[in-house]
Amino acid sequence: MEFTAKKTIKTAMVAGAFAATALLSACSGNSVAGNGSPVKNEMATAAAEQVPEGGGQGAATGGSGGAGAVSNGDVDCSKYGGQVGAPGRPKMDLIAVAATDGTTPGCTEAFTVITEYYQKLPQAEGPGERVLDVQGKWTCARQAGSEGSQGAVGCSVPNDSLQLETRPSAAAGKAPVRKFPNTTQAVQFTGYDAGVRMVRFQLVTRQDGGPDNSHYVPLDGKTYRLPLQKGGQVLSAATLCPGESVTIDGQGYGNGPCGQDQLLQRLKDGKSILAQISVNGDDQITTVKEIYHP
Repeated sequence: MEFTAKKTIKTAMVAGAFAATALLSACSGNSVAGNGSPVKNEMATAAAEQVPEGGGQGAATGGSGGAGAVSNGDVDCSKYGGQVGAPGRPKMDLIAVAATDGTTPGCTEAFTVITEYYQKLPQAEGPGERVLDVQGKWTCARQAGSEGSQGAVGCSVPNDSLQLETRPSAAAGKAPVRKFPNTTQAVQFTGYDAGVRMVRFQLVTRQDGGPDNSHYVPLDGKTYRLPLQKGGQVLSAATLCPGESVTIDGQGYGNGPCGQDQLLQRLKDGKSILAQISVNGDDQITTVKEIYHP
Protein backbone atom coordinates (compact mmCIF):
# COMPACT_ATOMS: atom_id res chain seq x y z
CA MET A 1 0.00 0.00 0.00
CA GLU A 2 1.35 3.41 -0.94
CA PHE A 3 1.40 6.21 1.60
CA THR A 4 2.08 9.94 1.51
CA ALA A 5 3.34 12.35 4.15
CA LYS A 6 1.90 14.54 6.85
CA LYS A 7 3.03 16.17 10.06
CA THR A 8 2.13 14.14 13.14
CA ILE A 9 -0.30 15.60 15.58
CA LYS A 10 -1.25 14.69 19.05
CA THR A 11 -4.62 13.04 19.17
CA ALA A 12 -6.94 11.63 21.73
CA MET A 13 -10.01 9.49 21.47
CA VAL A 14 -13.27 9.73 23.37
CA ALA A 15 -14.96 7.25 25.69
CA GLY A 16 -17.07 4.25 25.08
CA ALA A 17 -16.32 3.14 21.51
CA PHE A 18 -16.46 -0.54 22.06
CA ALA A 19 -19.25 -1.02 24.55
CA ALA A 20 -20.80 -3.12 21.83
CA THR A 21 -17.71 -5.24 21.10
CA ALA A 22 -19.32 -8.48 22.22
CA LEU A 23 -22.34 -7.83 20.02
CA LEU A 24 -20.14 -7.02 17.05
CA SER A 25 -18.03 -10.15 17.47
CA ALA A 26 -21.08 -12.32 17.94
CA CYS A 27 -22.19 -11.23 14.48
CA SER A 28 -18.75 -11.64 12.88
CA GLY A 29 -18.59 -14.90 11.03
CA ASN A 30 -15.06 -14.90 9.64
CA SER A 31 -12.00 -16.43 11.23
CA VAL A 32 -9.82 -13.33 11.31
CA ALA A 33 -7.71 -13.29 14.44
CA GLY A 34 -8.76 -10.59 16.86
CA ASN A 35 -12.49 -10.60 16.16
CA GLY A 36 -14.30 -10.63 19.42
CA SER A 37 -11.16 -10.07 21.48
CA PRO A 38 -11.65 -7.79 24.52
CA VAL A 39 -10.63 -4.17 24.10
CA LYS A 40 -8.14 -2.74 26.54
CA ASN A 41 -9.48 -0.47 29.25
CA GLU A 42 -7.65 2.53 27.86
CA MET A 43 -9.21 1.85 24.45
CA ALA A 44 -12.63 1.59 25.99
CA THR A 45 -12.08 5.17 27.09
CA ALA A 46 -11.96 6.01 23.45
CA ALA A 47 -15.09 6.00 21.58
CA ALA A 48 -18.41 7.54 22.28
CA GLU A 49 -17.65 9.87 19.41
CA GLN A 50 -17.02 6.96 17.09
CA VAL A 51 -19.48 4.29 18.25
CA PRO A 52 -22.81 5.37 19.75
CA GLU A 53 -24.23 3.24 22.55
CA GLY A 54 -25.50 0.02 21.04
CA GLY A 55 -24.09 1.05 17.66
CA GLY A 56 -22.39 -2.27 17.10
CA GLN A 57 -25.53 -4.39 17.21
CA GLY A 58 -26.04 -6.36 14.05
CA ALA A 59 -22.56 -5.77 12.66
CA ALA A 60 -21.42 -8.23 10.04
CA THR A 61 -18.04 -9.29 8.74
CA GLY A 62 -18.69 -8.28 5.17
CA GLY A 63 -18.58 -10.17 1.95
CA SER A 64 -21.33 -9.14 -0.43
CA GLY A 65 -24.82 -7.71 -0.14
CA GLY A 66 -26.80 -6.99 3.00
CA ALA A 67 -26.81 -3.98 5.28
CA GLY A 68 -23.50 -2.19 5.30
CA ALA A 69 -22.34 -3.47 1.94
CA VAL A 70 -20.92 -0.72 -0.27
CA SER A 71 -19.26 -1.99 -3.43
CA ASN A 72 -17.20 -4.99 -4.56
CA GLY A 73 -17.99 -6.74 -1.29
CA ASP A 74 -16.57 -3.94 0.88
CA VAL A 75 -18.45 -3.37 4.14
CA ASP A 76 -19.24 0.07 5.60
CA CYS A 77 -18.67 -0.61 9.31
CA SER A 78 -19.79 2.94 10.15
CA LYS A 79 -23.36 1.87 9.46
CA TYR A 80 -23.07 -0.15 12.67
CA GLY A 81 -20.73 1.88 14.85
CA GLY A 82 -20.58 5.44 13.55
CA GLN A 83 -17.91 7.43 11.75
CA VAL A 84 -14.30 7.65 12.92
CA GLY A 85 -11.60 10.27 12.90
CA ALA A 86 -8.90 11.92 14.96
CA PRO A 87 -10.00 14.99 16.94
CA GLY A 88 -10.00 18.10 14.79
CA ARG A 89 -10.27 16.14 11.56
CA PRO A 90 -13.29 15.31 9.44
CA LYS A 91 -15.15 12.17 10.45
CA MET A 92 -15.09 9.43 7.83
CA ASP A 93 -16.66 6.07 7.14
CA LEU A 94 -14.72 2.99 8.24
CA ILE A 95 -14.60 0.43 5.45
CA ALA A 96 -13.63 -3.24 5.73
CA VAL A 97 -12.11 -3.84 2.30
CA ALA A 98 -12.86 -7.10 0.51
CA ALA A 99 -9.73 -8.71 -0.92
CA THR A 100 -9.69 -10.54 -4.23
CA ASP A 101 -9.67 -13.83 -2.36
CA GLY A 102 -12.88 -12.82 -0.58
CA THR A 103 -11.25 -12.17 2.79
CA THR A 104 -12.72 -9.23 4.70
CA PRO A 105 -11.82 -8.13 8.25
CA GLY A 106 -14.69 -8.07 10.70
CA CYS A 107 -16.07 -4.71 11.85
CA THR A 108 -15.05 -5.43 15.45
CA GLU A 109 -11.44 -5.78 14.40
CA ALA A 110 -11.71 -2.77 12.09
CA PHE A 111 -12.86 -0.46 14.92
CA THR A 112 -10.21 -1.89 17.25
CA VAL A 113 -7.42 -1.32 14.72
CA ILE A 114 -8.41 2.21 13.74
CA THR A 115 -8.84 3.23 17.39
CA GLU A 116 -5.36 2.02 18.29
CA TYR A 117 -3.94 3.78 15.24
CA TYR A 118 -5.45 7.13 16.28
CA GLN A 119 -4.09 6.60 19.80
CA LYS A 120 -0.57 6.01 18.47
CA LEU A 121 -0.50 8.97 16.07
CA PRO A 122 1.73 11.06 18.37
CA GLN A 123 4.42 8.36 18.00
CA ALA A 124 3.81 7.78 14.28
CA GLU A 125 6.74 7.47 11.89
CA GLY A 126 7.47 10.67 9.99
CA PRO A 127 5.09 13.00 8.21
CA GLY A 128 3.27 10.03 6.64
CA GLU A 129 1.83 9.16 10.06
CA ARG A 130 2.81 5.54 9.60
CA VAL A 131 2.28 3.23 12.56
CA LEU A 132 3.58 -0.33 12.63
CA ASP A 133 2.33 -3.30 14.62
CA VAL A 134 -1.15 -2.01 15.34
CA GLN A 135 -2.78 -4.88 17.20
CA GLY A 136 0.49 -6.73 16.70
CA LYS A 137 0.18 -7.18 12.93
CA TRP A 138 -1.43 -4.23 11.15
CA THR A 139 0.36 -1.29 9.51
CA CYS A 140 -1.64 1.94 9.13
CA ALA A 141 -0.87 5.28 7.50
CA ARG A 142 -2.40 8.11 5.54
CA GLN A 143 -3.15 7.03 1.99
CA ALA A 144 -1.22 8.35 -0.97
CA GLY A 145 -2.88 11.36 -2.55
CA SER A 146 -4.69 12.35 0.66
CA GLU A 147 -3.81 15.97 1.32
CA GLY A 148 -3.25 17.55 4.74
CA SER A 149 -5.50 16.78 7.68
CA GLN A 150 -8.27 15.69 5.30
CA GLY A 151 -6.36 12.52 4.48
CA ALA A 152 -7.99 9.11 4.57
CA VAL A 153 -6.24 6.28 6.42
CA GLY A 154 -5.40 2.85 5.06
CA CYS A 155 -4.41 -0.23 7.05
CA SER A 156 -3.17 -3.62 5.93
CA VAL A 157 -1.53 -6.76 7.25
CA PRO A 158 1.86 -7.45 5.62
CA ASN A 159 1.96 -10.70 3.67
CA ASP A 160 -1.81 -10.99 4.01
CA SER A 161 -4.83 -9.76 2.08
CA LEU A 162 -6.55 -8.06 5.04
CA GLN A 163 -7.25 -4.37 4.46
CA LEU A 164 -9.35 -1.60 5.91
CA GLU A 165 -9.55 2.12 5.23
CA THR A 166 -11.42 5.29 6.00
CA ARG A 167 -13.31 7.12 3.27
CA PRO A 168 -15.26 10.39 3.10
CA SER A 169 -18.96 9.79 3.58
CA ALA A 170 -20.94 9.22 0.41
CA ALA A 171 -23.01 12.26 1.42
CA ALA A 172 -19.96 14.49 1.84
CA GLY A 173 -19.72 17.37 -0.58
CA LYS A 174 -23.33 17.15 -1.72
CA ALA A 175 -25.10 20.49 -1.87
CA PRO A 176 -27.80 20.89 0.78
CA VAL A 177 -31.39 20.93 -0.41
CA ARG A 178 -32.72 24.49 -0.59
CA LYS A 179 -36.41 25.37 -0.42
CA PHE A 180 -36.64 28.88 -1.83
CA PRO A 181 -33.15 30.13 -2.77
CA ASN A 182 -32.98 33.57 -4.42
CA THR A 183 -36.75 34.04 -4.53
CA THR A 184 -39.43 36.40 -3.24
CA GLN A 185 -42.51 34.87 -1.62
CA ALA A 186 -45.79 36.04 -0.12
CA VAL A 187 -46.23 34.27 3.22
CA GLN A 188 -48.33 34.08 6.33
CA PHE A 189 -46.02 33.78 9.36
CA THR A 190 -47.44 31.32 11.86
CA GLY A 191 -44.80 31.02 14.58
CA TYR A 192 -41.18 30.75 15.66
CA ASP A 193 -39.23 27.61 16.56
CA ALA A 194 -36.64 28.82 19.06
CA GLY A 195 -34.87 25.46 19.21
CA VAL A 196 -33.72 25.72 15.60
CA ARG A 197 -34.05 29.52 15.33
CA MET A 198 -36.39 29.40 12.38
CA VAL A 199 -39.65 31.15 11.59
CA ARG A 200 -42.65 29.12 10.45
CA PHE A 201 -44.82 30.21 7.57
CA GLN A 202 -47.22 29.15 4.84
CA LEU A 203 -47.05 30.32 1.26
CA VAL A 204 -50.03 32.45 0.23
CA THR A 205 -51.31 33.91 -2.99
CA ARG A 206 -53.35 37.01 -3.65
CA GLN A 207 -56.75 36.64 -5.25
CA ASP A 208 -58.87 39.19 -7.13
CA GLY A 209 -56.33 41.91 -6.51
CA GLY A 210 -58.04 42.80 -3.24
CA PRO A 211 -56.17 44.90 -0.71
CA ASP A 212 -57.23 43.11 2.48
CA ASN A 213 -56.19 39.88 4.17
CA SER A 214 -59.25 37.93 3.01
CA HIS A 215 -57.87 38.00 -0.53
CA TYR A 216 -54.73 36.05 0.45
CA VAL A 217 -55.25 32.32 0.60
CA PRO A 218 -52.89 29.41 1.27
CA LEU A 219 -51.02 28.26 -1.81
CA ASP A 220 -50.32 24.64 -0.91
CA GLY A 221 -51.35 24.26 2.75
CA LYS A 222 -47.83 23.26 3.80
CA THR A 223 -45.85 24.80 6.66
CA TYR A 224 -42.22 25.74 6.00
CA ARG A 225 -39.33 26.92 8.18
CA LEU A 226 -36.40 29.16 7.35
CA PRO A 227 -33.88 31.13 9.41
CA LEU A 228 -33.63 34.91 9.38
CA GLN A 229 -30.37 36.27 8.05
CA LYS A 230 -28.44 37.96 10.81
CA GLY A 231 -29.00 41.71 10.50
CA GLY A 232 -31.73 41.23 7.88
CA GLN A 233 -34.26 43.98 7.20
CA VAL A 234 -37.78 44.04 8.65
CA LEU A 235 -40.23 46.69 7.45
CA SER A 236 -43.58 47.42 9.07
CA ALA A 237 -46.78 48.59 7.40
CA ALA A 238 -49.05 49.15 10.37
CA THR A 239 -49.16 46.37 12.96
CA LEU A 240 -45.73 44.78 13.00
CA CYS A 241 -44.16 47.84 14.58
CA PRO A 242 -47.17 50.11 15.26
CA GLY A 243 -46.61 53.79 14.62
CA GLU A 244 -48.66 56.94 14.36
CA SER A 245 -49.52 56.25 10.73
CA VAL A 246 -49.43 53.57 8.04
CA THR A 247 -46.03 53.34 6.35
CA ILE A 248 -46.24 51.62 2.96
CA ASP A 249 -44.80 51.94 -0.52
CA GLY A 250 -46.77 52.20 -3.74
CA GLN A 251 -47.39 48.43 -3.81
CA GLY A 252 -48.79 48.20 -0.31
CA TYR A 253 -45.68 46.75 1.31
CA GLY A 254 -44.37 48.12 4.58
CA ASN A 255 -41.43 50.48 4.47
CA GLY A 256 -41.29 51.58 8.09
CA PRO A 257 -38.04 50.43 9.75
CA CYS A 258 -38.71 47.73 12.31
CA GLY A 259 -36.51 44.96 13.67
CA GLN A 260 -36.12 41.20 13.82
CA ASP A 261 -36.65 41.21 17.58
CA GLN A 262 -40.06 42.84 17.15
CA LEU A 263 -41.02 40.32 14.47
CA LEU A 264 -39.97 37.37 16.63
CA GLN A 265 -41.78 38.76 19.67
CA ARG A 266 -44.99 39.08 17.66
CA LEU A 267 -44.66 35.48 16.55
CA LYS A 268 -43.93 34.30 20.09
CA ASP A 269 -47.10 36.13 21.17
CA GLY A 270 -49.07 34.07 18.68
CA LYS A 271 -49.65 36.79 16.11
CA SER A 272 -50.13 35.84 12.47
CA ILE A 273 -48.33 38.20 10.10
CA LEU A 274 -48.85 38.58 6.37
CA ALA A 275 -45.64 39.56 4.61
CA GLN A 276 -43.48 39.44 1.55
CA ILE A 277 -40.10 37.81 2.16
CA SER A 278 -36.88 37.81 0.14
CA VAL A 279 -34.70 34.70 0.44
CA ASN A 280 -31.00 34.50 -0.43
CA GLY A 281 -29.07 31.64 -1.99
CA ASP A 282 -28.47 30.07 1.43
CA ASP A 283 -32.22 29.88 2.14
CA GLN A 284 -32.06 32.68 4.72
CA ILE A 285 -34.73 35.36 4.88
CA THR A 286 -32.99 38.64 4.17
CA THR A 287 -35.99 41.01 4.04
CA VAL A 288 -39.46 40.94 5.56
CA LYS A 289 -42.03 43.48 4.34
CA GLU A 290 -45.37 43.46 6.10
CA ILE A 291 -48.26 43.42 3.63
CA TYR A 292 -50.74 46.13 4.51
CA HIS A 293 -54.42 45.27 4.85
CA PRO A 294 -56.97 47.65 6.37
